[in-house]
Amino acid sequence: MEDERKELTEVMIFDKEYKVADLSDQIKLTFNALQRMEQEAQEASYQSVKANSAVQFQATALKKMLDKETTISSKFAS
Repeated sequence: MEDERKELTEVMIFDKEYKVADLSDQIKLTFNALQRMEQEAQEASYQSVKANSAVQFQATALKKMLDKETTISSKFAS
């Protein structure tokens, strides 16, 4: 099976197109590092939203449990 990935010949950096062959190794490495950092920042943002949603869900569930238990307790206290 052949490797189906195609090598990039041009890239867009800051709204300008560059030929990869014309870029220095340092620029290529920095560009790749920047792309990876952007992906990791997006993933971190997603993980934060996911964690906050889970916290909110648990807080809501806890409040419902407390409300239910308090209602039951107050019925027996009367």
